[in-house]
Amino acid sequence: MLTRLEIRLVGRSRADMEALEALLRSQGGIDVTLRQLINGNVDPLEDVEMLPDALVLMVGECWEAELLALCERPVGERPPLLVVGPKGNVELIRLAMRAGARDYFSPPIDDGEIGRFLREIVRDRREEQALPAASLTAVINAKGGSGASLVAANLAHRLAVEGKECALVDMDVQFGSLPLYFNLTPDHGLVQALDAADSLDSLAMSAYVQHHESGLGLLASSPEDRVNLSEVPESRVEQLLHVLGQDHEEVVVDLPRWINGATACVLERADRVLMVMQQSVAHLHDAQRLRDILVHELGLPTARLVVVVNRYDKRNEVSLGAIGDALPGLPLHTLPNDYRHASQSINVGSPLIELARKAPLTRALKALALALMTPREPPVPARRWSLRLWNRTQH
Repeated sequence: MLTRLEIRLVGRSRADMEALEALLRSQGGIDVTLRQLINGNVDPLEDVEMLPDALVLMVGECWEAELLALCERPVGERPPLLVVGPKGNVELIRLAMRAGARDYFSPPIDDGEIGRFLREIVRDRREEQALPAASLTAVINAKGGSGASLVAANLAHRLAVEGKECALVDMDVQFGSLPLYFNLTPDHGLVQALDAADSLDSLAMSAYVQHHESGLGLLASSPEDRVNLSEVPESRVEQLLHVLGQDHEEVVVDLPRWINGATACVLERADRVLMVMQQSVAHLHDAQRLRDILVHELGLPTARLVVVVNRYDKRNEVSLGAIGDALPGLPLHTLPNDYRHASQSINVGSPLIELARKAPLTRALKALALALMTPREPPVPARRWSLRLWNRTQH
């Protein structure tokens, strides 16, 4: 290990903890603090003054109380978590996910498993020390066809017009349409950039980013690309975002409505997530489901979530009050129903500010962009979502 780690090892069996302690120390560069839970003690982080780099919890017969004690803590007050427990207990694994577990191991644990977990912790520490300068905004439809791409394209363009160095990324590698909004055709785009992610730097990235006359940089798939986003390793998406963040003040990512490792990676890193919906019961139902996934499964603080109600009509039966009641605590922004200008903008490949500067929709998008440019407190880091852990509950 290149970085020394402070690991807190908690459990009820002293013998089992000492065996795992020896395995941890054998990796090198590891300081381990043991804490044995006895009697009525259930909080693995009780009396901790400074959070360790990672918490390893060997659950016992009181596993539910131990994990619930972690769930009750704010996300920012939980260290990266590894849970060690018996095989086949789906409810235990699901609760471990709620508590923010990176992974779940069952004895006997081998060097490869524990080494992988520790390498991820080291990688995360290095990334935290070199966070990208850019503010990252993710835009996603709460229900298909809500208008997320229109919002992402015109929001990013407005940020560029306002003088921000802005990059727009179309993460839909199969059906992405953002180039149409700017009358551009990518030659070497997102898929090639992801393939070369391990060697990407600012200079190399310029070969994949197209520039609109406004100064906006667009990274999207080329027409001949044939790839599924689920095949893209998270590490390549992370590197892509890191390089984009070095040369831009703002990065806007238009996400497909499918949460897997690659899209979850973007959502976890986003300073804000715009959930785009329209006024219908079906949209509201899906918006609630999306919020629950983002908050409870990915661990995003609700302070990062913003609801954008597209095609807003104050006479609609699904009122803003109803939406606010169903999605409490989330800020609401409305965009008026202006199908004519929105459709014309896409058809001619011209952003709304160039096509209809004074249209209500254009003004509403400007207000949204300015609201997002308002300085905010640094967000609490979201926990890293583990696809390995998620997949274990599906069998």
